[in-house]
Amino acid sequence: MDKKLLRGLAAGTGAFALAAALGALGAWRGLELKSWDARIRFFADRDPVPDIALILVDQPSLNYFKTQNVFWPWPRQMYAPILGFLKAGGARSVFMDIVMSEPSAYAVEDDEMLATALRESGNVVLPVFLSREENASSEGADAFLRKSALEPGAFRTAGESFRSATVPIPVLAKAARGGAEVHVEPDPDGIFRRMPLATTINGRTIPSVALSLSRMGESPVSGRKVPVDRNGAMLIRYRADKTRRAEKTIKAYSAAAVIDGWLKLSEGKEPEILPNIFAGKNVLIGLSGAGLLDMKTSPISRAVPGAEIQAAALDTLLRGRFLRPPAPILDLLLGLVFAIGAAVAITRLSKPAALAAAAGGLLILPFAASLLGFAAGRWTAMVQPMAAVLIAVIGAAVWSYAVEGRQKRFLRTAFRHYLSPHVVDQVAANPALLRLGGERREITSFFSDVAGFTSISESLGAEGLVALLNEYLSAMSDIILDEGGTLDKYEGDAIVAFWNAPLDSPDHALRACRAALACQAKLAAMGPSFESRFGRGLRARIGLNTGPAVVGNMGSVRRFDYTAMGDTVNLAARLEGACKPFGISILAGEATIAAAGPAIVAREVDCLRVVGKSLPTRIFEVVGRREDVGAETPARLAAFQRVLDAYRKRAWAEAESGAAALVGDPVAAVYAARCAVFRSTPPPPDWDFVFELKTK
Repeated sequence: MDKKLLRGLAAGTGAFALAAALGALGAWRGLELKSWDARIRFFADRDPVPDIALILVDQPSLNYFKTQNVFWPWPRQMYAPILGFLKAGGARSVFMDIVMSEPSAYAVEDDEMLATALRESGNVVLPVFLSREENASSEGADAFLRKSALEPGAFRTAGESFRSATVPIPVLAKAARGGAEVHVEPDPDGIFRRMPLATTINGRTIPSVALSLSRMGESPVSGRKVPVDRNGAMLIRYRADKTRRAEKTIKAYSAAAVIDGWLKLSEGKEPEILPNIFAGKNVLIGLSGAGLLDMKTSPISRAVPGAEIQAAALDTLLRGRFLRPPAPILDLLLGLVFAIGAAVAITRLSKPAALAAAAGGLLILPFAASLLGFAAGRWTAMVQPMAAVLIAVIGAAVWSYAVEGRQKRFLRTAFRHYLSPHVVDQVAANPALLRLGGERREITSFFSDVAGFTSISESLGAEGLVALLNEYLSAMSDIILDEGGTLDKYEGDAIVAFWNAPLDSPDHALRACRAALACQAKLAAMGPSFESRFGRGLRARIGLNTGPAVVGNMGSVRRFDYTAMGDTVNLAARLEGACKPFGISILAGEATIAAAGPAIVAREVDCLRVVGKSLPTRIFEVVGRREDVGAETPARLAAFQRVLDAYRKRAWAEAESGAAALVGDPVAAVYAARCAVFRSTPPPPDWDFVFELKTK
């Protein structure tokens, strides 16, 4: 047999064995999970889910009812209007993802009112929480489990049986249609990719939420049709909107809006939300408010309500577009074929260009196979076969170099252009190194700071300061995230964020401006609450700047952060500081205003040379969104522009008079003071109207 062929077979088999051994030790598990998430996002259906809806106890609902002196946890009678609204609309099934294993703290009548609504609805499923611990089960657990159980053997369950159960209190358990198991374990990285269809306790098979609701339709799902892994878990086929950034295809409604709709119906008024939008739909009632501790991570989004994970699993069952779990034997066979093929191909080549091209093409093969596998509805391993090919390519090249001399030099030259020697040496032993790195791209940077925070921290105790900071940072962060921003870091009271990374956002400057305006509006709205609870309000200054930066995972192998670095970020911080002398709350660089476009109303404030920069910067105050500014704003901005024009023509008296007329405008007051000085002591004729900002 040909020596090169023998060498290729040996190198390929050895590479496959090494990759498989590392895989058995878990070396590829994290990367494989991430690659699966990428496939889920890339292939996700973009169309909205037609037969599932969410009703969420979100932060606006909590805030609204808090103003009505209704605090969390809500009285259970609060959910009765929601169920009544859904019944009026003809919802097919309802799941309440709210644990009610203890009697209401309000009164027995509170539980009775909800129980009445449950009986009248007739289609409401309540949560069952199963545990493997030998704890005492809830009162009435056996009867409720018997009521909720499936026929034995209908669906594959996890091998280990559960030992105890937490169920709703008896009055609610009797009124509900049944129960569904809600305890779901994420993958080791904390991401929910699969859902057990059913679990076993005391010989009874208890369905998951998705399975329970799917069986309430016209065509119940058959256990024989659902592919599951050895633990009886089904892979969830998530949908996503066209941005692939967050799961937006399952329509969600605020609980407060639904309750308001029911009240208006009861009064004979037309609600903003009509009941028929829930006709024939499976509705999941869940929690998404801050502090309710029910936010999860999916392959599509970093933070979604737990009910949304259940809804995605239900959608997978109802559509029947299942994904088959990995088949280890098939994946090993593919890895062996690819590794041997790669090694044989490399041993047959000698020209550096051909070696580099072949190496790249061979690495694409397992990648393409994994994509084709997904298109066929199967999780086909990507990372381990690619690792086997990479090791095979490197091993065959090194072996050929050692044996053939000249060919060895050709191969090393080819691979020096294809992979760095450090990566070649380390990729098999430490794949986590591949996660470090950055890219240069245009971003809009956001930097905010609380005015006078030092004095605030001195006047409040430790607990008060922490409470104030947490509430402030939570509110501002929610706004930034809602506008698609990336939170970089907190530095005490300061917030650093940016837009247009890691995902593209063509309107990143506009989003940053909107976020800054919304943060100031939210902070103003929170002022009275802060005054009453902490004895003082908060004021924040914000700097925005648009330009190039290096963005990526930066740090060490053991600890790194996704961050942005560069002059663009530094200037945003300087602009935040520049807000103080002008008495305004938002300053942006010229590039940000130009990129934001006409949707943002802004005015030029000055031309500054900030600390650490030699070139001057034109700075602008972000006044507001065009649709939000009042009718008098354009006239005031035009008047200020006339002041600025006169100032730059050295018409000091005219500029001072015009600025003085703009009563209550802190920027105009700055110019009035300048012009008063310049009238008596004019600047030199060659002055470029650039002011030096001496402080950060």
